[in-house]
Amino acid sequence: MRQMNILLIDFFHLVNRKIHSFLPTALAIVVVGLALRFVYLTFYAYTPSSIWNMDFLSIWSFAKFVLVHHVSEIYDNSKLLDYQMDLGAVPTERPYPYPPSFLLMILPLSFLSFPVAFATWNILTFSIYFLASLYRRWRTSAILLIIFSPATLQNFFTGQTGFLSAGLILGGFRFVATRPVLSGTLFGLASFKPTLGILIPIALVSARAWRSLVVAVVTVAILVIGSSLVFGWSIWPIWLAKLPTHAEWVKAVADKFKPTITANLAFLGVPSTLIQIAQICVAVLVAFIIWACFRRGVTILATAALLVGTILATPYAFVYDLPILTNAVLMFIRHKDQTNRSLTIPEAAILLLSLVIPHITMETWRPAMFRSVPLLLLLGIIVRDLFQFRRDLKEPGSVAVQMEVRAR
Repeated sequence: MRQMNILLIDFFHLVNRKIHSFLPTALAIVVVGLALRFVYLTFYAYTPSSIWNMDFLSIWSFAKFVLVHHVSEIYDNSKLLDYQMDLGAVPTERPYPYPPSFLLMILPLSFLSFPVAFATWNILTFSIYFLASLYRRWRTSAILLIIFSPATLQNFFTGQTGFLSAGLILGGFRFVATRPVLSGTLFGLASFKPTLGILIPIALVSARAWRSLVVAVVTVAILVIGSSLVFGWSIWPIWLAKLPTHAEWVKAVADKFKPTITANLAFLGVPSTLIQIAQICVAVLVAFIIWACFRRGVTILATAALLVGTILATPYAFVYDLPILTNAVLMFIRHKDQTNRSLTIPEAAILLLSLVIPHITMETWRPAMFRSVPLLLLLGIIVRDLFQFRRDLKEPGSVAVQMEVRAR
């Protein structure tokens, strides 16, 4: 009888391990299913002419505008809109909110037709993102998640900047320890989206990654000087003067396109003053958490915490900026694999909710009222595992110690 009980217990433990080890694959299956649904609905709703209303038309028009107008006029929304309408855009304001240095990055697109430029942009930026996300011995489920996640499909269909910003930030952290000059250069190039880089200096200072930080500053300086030489020294003051106008434009964009704390509270009808106070408090708290996470250097969980914390700390982010969130999920799963631990069902639920935030914010009403909750929970489990891992380092013979030895 006792032998039978032992066999039953072992059997249930085995089944439990199998179920938990299958959870990443289950995540991928759900995400692929949602991707198929998204593709079907997108092709059903859009006509061939709808491609001219895609977000990429804005990026393409920015590049072409530089060739036929004085560059400083790109910050004149009315002149830019007139030019975009001449290209075939609908009369919807599409301002240029980026720093002048971004024009240097997209200028080659101006020499391509719109369809070729769209395809080239998607292929190049996704390649940067995919390579920056690549790890050895990847799970097949991880590859499926990165290709079919809602944030990935949003960028494929709109041609937005999410792949590029995510790829540069991810690459920067991947090379901090091994190639600090390349790391800093990538961080500097990522400055075209300053709202996504607010936590990077805090992380680099905390991790004492001085070479990456210095090179990043030098890269930004080179971009400022280079763009000023090409476009004129007045271009940067004009951009700085337009920042309040751009901020107001972002506020006017429908909240369903924004996964931020600010948008969540605005959706709930919270007064703007309280929203600003809450956003500042969250940003300060996240900054302290990121500082603590990077005190032991740049690690996979510390980087994951920063990626999630960025969306929580910034008041200006859109659903197309969420490829960094997809990577935070992948990093959490990878850490579980490295430490020979399986996902729990609650953890898998949090990861799934985080991955489908674009669907939650854009396609629902009541669930969209809680769009920030998955982000808070995801940051919580990442930080929990990070500090648990550090505690395990103090125990001789633990998995954490074995990983540390292999890393050296």
